[in-house]
Amino acid sequence: MSALAPGLARKVKKVLETRIDSPELSSSLGEVSSFYTENTPANRRGLRSSIEKRGLDINEEFLKAAEVAQAALEAVERQLDGLTTCCNRIGGSLETTRTSTGDLVVETEKLANELDSNLRRTSLVETFLDGYQLSNEEVESLREGDIDERFFSALAHVKGIHNNCKMLLRTHHQRAGLELMDQMALHQETAYERLCRWVQAECRSLGESDTPEVTPFLQKAASTLRGRPALFKYCAEEVATQRHSCMFRRFIAALTRGGPGGVPRPMEMHSHDPRRYVGDMLAWLHQVWGAAQRRRPRWGALRVLMIMSGPGRMPRGGGEQALASEHELMTGLFGSDVEAAESKDALAAGEELWDTKKILDRIFEGVCRPFKVACHRSKCGLRPLL
Repeated sequence: MSALAPGLARKVKKVLETRIDSPELSSSLGEVSSFYTENTPANRRGLRSSIEKRGLDINEEFLKAAEVAQAALEAVERQLDGLTTCCNRIGGSLETTRTSTGDLVVETEKLANELDSNLRRTSLVETFLDGYQLSNEEVESLREGDIDERFFSALAHVKGIHNNCKMLLRTHHQRAGLELMDQMALHQETAYERLCRWVQAECRSLGESDTPEVTPFLQKAASTLRGRPALFKYCAEEVATQRHSCMFRRFIAALTRGGPGGVPRPMEMHSHDPRRYVGDMLAWLHQVWGAAQRRRPRWGALRVLMIMSGPGRMPRGGGEQALASEHELMTGLFGSDVEAAESKDALAAGEELWDTKKILDRIFEGVCRPFKVACHRSKCGLRPLL
């Protein structure tokens, strides 16, 4: 080995040191065997050139495959350039639009804030109107509509607004509170006067009917009018007038016709017996008045109107059953004397208390004159006892 040339020695040494069991060498030899088929001197001399040619062929195949990929990449690049151009154009348009619509965006935000503020104000105004104003429907029901549930609901709303105005007087909105109170007072007085006229008309219709029926609205109307003693007094006078006429006609009927079918018999049939005649008349009046003094039931306002009979209605049975007690009727309708004395609101307003006894006096005036005439006639025709 030492006699060999240095270059050859290195090659020989390199060949000897090569590991024939390495995977790289095995793979290389396998690839060489694919085109090195015959082991001839010519093939061995051209092995190097054959390997280099084989490498060139592989490189050419790689280049051909790379050209396809390169073309695809170039197409992608062109598309990306187009997308970039579009994005730049869109970005420019957006910037231009943003610049041109900047004032519009500011104005839109301002309008949105104003809308929220107006909605809150609208809610506050609606709350205020509900607590301090009447709707058009409520005003119409108070002035022109029928006396029904809507009327009483509107009247209750007026009272609620009037109470709310008192709270305004405690604040710095006193002027508004006073104006609203005056407005509600006008609506309230108009409604009460209209309600009073309606109750008077209903009472007259009850007096004219043979089968009177009191509606719940009439009962509620009388209870509502207790808040206005003067108007309630007018209604009481109307009822007293109707009962005055009714009492007169019933007393005359008891004297001349009696009850249905002649039971009880007319009191005029005993006019020849002055003591019995006068006693029957006094007993009839006592039954009318005295029965209520023993019972004195306390009914709700106007509920007792359900037992009112029309003028001239024939009595049925005894006087107590037929007349249903005028004192009982008036006590239930207008309250007892004790209740009247405890009416602090009426006293504070300076109104004259409407006493049940005054109404009864007015009612029983209807029988005073015929009773006096009957007694005088009987007395004149009375023969001496001895």
